Amino acid sequence: MAAMTRVLAIADEVDPRLYSRNVLRHEVDLVLACGDLPFDYLEFLVTMLNVPLGFVPGNHDPDLHPPDAMDSADFTKPFAWHWDDRANKGPQGCVNLDGWVKELAGVRIAGLGGSIRYSPGPNQYSETQMRSRAWKLRVRDLRRRLKDRPPVDILITHAPPRGVGDGDDRAHRGFQSFHALIARMGPRFFLHGHVHPYGERMPERQVGQTRVMNVVGHKVIEL
Repeated sequence: MAAMTRVLAIADEVDPRLYSRNVLRHEVDLVLACGDLPFDYLEFLVTMLNVPLGFVPGNHDPDLHPPDAMDSADFTKPFAWHWDDRANKGPQGCVNLDGWVKELAGVRIAGLGGSIRYSPGPNQYSETQMRSRAWKLRVRDLRRRLKDRPPVDILITHAPPRGVGDGDDRAHRGFQSFHALIARMGPRFFLHGHVHPYGERMPERQVGQTRVMNVVGHKVIEL
């Protein structure tokens, strides 16, 4: 990874200062989006900045998982498994990091989207479901580490870890399973959204050696 990489991290709230040509003032190498942002906004940023943009979906985003090809509905809707609905493909020119470990702009990033389940809708999970998703992500990371790949630099999620900047209400509760993921993957940064500051300054927190940041709105981070 480069000696100095500038990352624009965003989540949840469209910032008018970024949704204009003024965004070009930010000389960044990478954009990371932590969910609940309009796809048009992400497409604007990746086009204007001309740098990689990785994202995870939030609980207000559409379901980006491909449909089950064996679903009975497929037999009444020929070719439904081709999955060519634009909304399900996500923002154009951007990289979906949900459940994956990928390298963008020389930075190794792992991602897990979604929030705790509190209502009907996509991208919501029970603690047990998220624990399973976190385990699968960890397995993918272990496979790449067996190939002598360096450890993950940044873990991005939509929801925070439980008890680390999360909310008191059910909808904004964090995931306990993220603590084990942080301990085992050891990222330098854990970036999340979901919890709105409503004008208040959200302090940076620490879990072990990992810096935990709420990036609702936007933050520029230097690695």
